[in-house]
Amino acid sequence: MAVEEFLNKLKKYLSDEMGLRDVLIEMPREQGFFNEQIIWSVNAETDYEPFEAYETTDGKIAAGFGPAVHVGDVIWDYLLDKEKYSDILDYKVLAKKRDEMLLLLQDRNNWSKYKDELSGVIEILEKGDEIAKKVSDQTGIEVKQILPTPPSKNTFFYASFDGKGLSDEVKIEKIGKAWIVLYTAFNEISKQEGEILEKWKIQIEEKRRKNVLPEDEALAKAVSELLRSWTSVWCSHEIPSGFPGFEGGSAKWIVRTRGEPYIMIFETEDAKVTVAYEAFRVHSSVSIDHRRSDDTDKIVMELANKENWPKYENTDLRDVIERYRLGEEVAKKAREITGFEVKFFIPRKHCHDAALYATFDSKGMGVEKKIEMIKNLVDLLGIAYGEFKKSDEEIKAKYGLKK
Repeated sequence: MAVEEFLNKLKKYLSDEMGLRDVLIEMPREQGFFNEQIIWSVNAETDYEPFEAYETTDGKIAAGFGPAVHVGDVIWDYLLDKEKYSDILDYKVLAKKRDEMLLLLQDRNNWSKYKDELSGVIEILEKGDEIAKKVSDQTGIEVKQILPTPPSKNTFFYASFDGKGLSDEVKIEKIGKAWIVLYTAFNEISKQEGEILEKWKIQIEEKRRKNVLPEDEALAKAVSELLRSWTSVWCSHEIPSGFPGFEGGSAKWIVRTRGEPYIMIFETEDAKVTVAYEAFRVHSSVSIDHRRSDDTDKIVMELANKENWPKYENTDLRDVIERYRLGEEVAKKAREITGFEVKFFIPRKHCHDAALYATFDSKGMGVEKKIEMIKNLVDLLGIAYGEFKKSDEEIKAKYGLKK
């Protein structure tokens, strides 16, 4: 009865004096944040995140407010960006890597090890500790930043005090004070989070740009402008790129059109320049046309091996095999007519699509010669692309696929 009376007083105080909403006192939490045994707990809605408080069996009063920083999401986005051009992404492996990093970051002694790689994450965690200490010193209530333990992925602020021997009124007043302190800490980190993460993003981009040579950037811009004038299709350049070449290597720069036809030109670190016309988007076809989204990556990887084609020729994916064969036939015909080594690319990576392409070695070539070669290949592949699209539309119509 005493606990019930206390909770009703606490609910009224949090609602009327602190302005919290939907205060629940019917034991919304069965254990404390750290699996402590508890006597009572409250949960309340705020303008941001939920506020919780409880009392442990040994008389400790604890309160929490958050999530404050979504550290797991920040690391996940970082890993995705870092791995975006890798072979078929295994999201389970990536999630495991994220959780391993979160566990390591729980030990503040490990932060120095990640100062270079995760400087933005470390800075925001250090800022959280700094804010917690600052509000603790100002109010006399101990506040800590609690780091995520997977499956949790977010930090939150935590306040505690010894409630043994305190009257109900004093306990309630101190819980109200804890709420104000936690809200203050939350507001402080929220104000600085965006700036810290944006600064980190800029630092990552600056590191990538350190290896960019002025001549590479000038060539990328020139190709972008010329491609726009040649095709009348909007395009852009990206440098540094990191895009993986069809025949290995990493792209120093890449120029892409936006719209039909989709043309891509890039130069890898070994000075090989590739011009490509996208034939069709294999991942989109498998996941959307055939509704196979759960295993798209696996299927595309299997279809990259021609030995697997026979087992798909009599399935709903037979159009993909037919289009792959069409691409190879068109490339072969272009080679025979022109003498250029035109090839048909069958995707192995999630960032690639089926494409007609040609590559040349640009070592020792001046800018004008490179551009001349690129222009010739754009024209040649444009004709091959037209041949492919004509027959591709017939295949799609035969199988009732969208145009």
